[in-house]
Amino acid sequence: MVRKNLNKLASLRLFFFYSFPVVLYFSYYPILPLGSNASMNFELSLPLIWLLIFALLSLKDFFLFLKTLPKTLKSLSFSKSSTLVFSIFLFSLYLSLSLLWTPNRLRGILTVGILWCILISLLGIKNLFKSNSINTSFLKKVFLFASIFVCLICWLQSFLDVFGVPRETTLLCLGCTSRIFGFPHPSGFAIEPQFMGNLLLAPTFYALYLYKTERNLKNRTLLFAFSSTLFLTFSRGAIYAFAVGFSFFVLYSLVKKLSSLKSLLEPVAIVIFTFLFTLSFQGIFSELSSTNDTFSSGVAKSLNQLSLGLIDFRASPQKDSSPEESSSPEISNPESNEESASPEETENLSVFDGYVAESTNFRLSLNASALSASLDSPLNFLFGYGLGSAGTVLYEKSFTTHPKEIVQNEYFSLLLETGLVGLLLFLLAIVVFFTTIAKTLTFPKLPKNSSAFLVKPFLFSLTLAYLVTLSFFSGFPNALHLYLLPPLFLFSFQTQIGHKPKS
Repeated sequence: MVRKNLNKLASLRLFFFYSFPVVLYFSYYPILPLGSNASMNFELSLPLIWLLIFALLSLKDFFLFLKTLPKTLKSLSFSKSSTLVFSIFLFSLYLSLSLLWTPNRLRGILTVGILWCILISLLGIKNLFKSNSINTSFLKKVFLFASIFVCLICWLQSFLDVFGVPRETTLLCLGCTSRIFGFPHPSGFAIEPQFMGNLLLAPTFYALYLYKTERNLKNRTLLFAFSSTLFLTFSRGAIYAFAVGFSFFVLYSLVKKLSSLKSLLEPVAIVIFTFLFTLSFQGIFSELSSTNDTFSSGVAKSLNQLSLGLIDFRASPQKDSSPEESSSPEISNPESNEESASPEETENLSVFDGYVAESTNFRLSLNASALSASLDSPLNFLFGYGLGSAGTVLYEKSFTTHPKEIVQNEYFSLLLETGLVGLLLFLLAIVVFFTTIAKTLTFPKLPKNSSAFLVKPFLFSLTLAYLVTLSFFSGFPNALHLYLLPPLFLFSFQTQIGHKPKS
């Protein structure tokens, strides 16, 4: 009877594990609001529910980790992946300790609870792969199908918005409609395009890896579909992160002689073509929308915003881009569901005519405020104000007008809440992760043209892209994919050997 129940629990955990790539994309909708207080909203989303259940189902792995930890520490016999888990364990332990001095203990407790659930889930995922319980081929198919589905939803949202379907029906955020820039930028099932763009980084880089291993129409189409939707979200953070990661992938492959220059020009051409394709559709959407924007104005505004005002092909400014006129997805607070008033309808013009400088300035001012608060005293600089304290501290020091405001930069947020010690422990976990990739994924017996050698640049590039995105939002950990997807890919590729590319 006991064995039968254990088998049921194991099957249930496997089911939840395979559902993760699907659940991931429903990062905000559907949402279960549970109320709020002065500094935060209480909400349950599908990824959060998944995390809580999967962590409970993986508690056995956590207790085993704790049981063997003293012996492992004494013998210093860490495996590469165990070292990664231990570095995350140290980070989680310190953040838990910071609850002793945080002024916002409730938020801190909930945050550290989620952090421990992530650690426990990573242990569960690691041991599932170690026990050969995972069908990696099936897992990747689920991931790709879920990614294709959400891309179709994003394009559908855009078309429906252009033809006048209310955003409440399409689930577009307030700052996502054509009224803002003249063309829509979809958010999928996320709270805003920034999160949707970040969610698409992993499938886009994975499609790049697949295309480099086997250059066929299917993989070329996947790369086109994912990257075009990423560009369509119009999230500068996600697009900049993709540009950094993609450039690294190309340079690493060249330096390590994993690919020839000619073979690398092909994905570069696809990405450039995809960007121009999406840019054209932004122009088409501008022409079709209810605003008085034209194809050329839509293209010009897109380039102006993405280049931070450096590229300017606009004919003439329509009106000043003032942040009071609209809630922009790039400057909204992801912690808050409170929507500001809709743009004035007196003119049939889009709210912004190009680069919204206030969006960048707002973020930079929050970063500067967090740094200033951190430098208040040596004690605060070293140990921070405690986990969950960012909004409260910035508000009490009159840097912000609302205690729900977040720093919108994970590095500055960690410095403010956990001090230099917490930030260094976080960076240590990142260094250990990169080291784990470098030392674990070695294939000395494989021929040099094996696609397995492309796993490293793929994982390096994806992780690097995520590290860039951490400069654009915070609220640790409000984007579970950032902390679960890179290790998931690492554990997955550890258990298989790639096939030879068909050149």
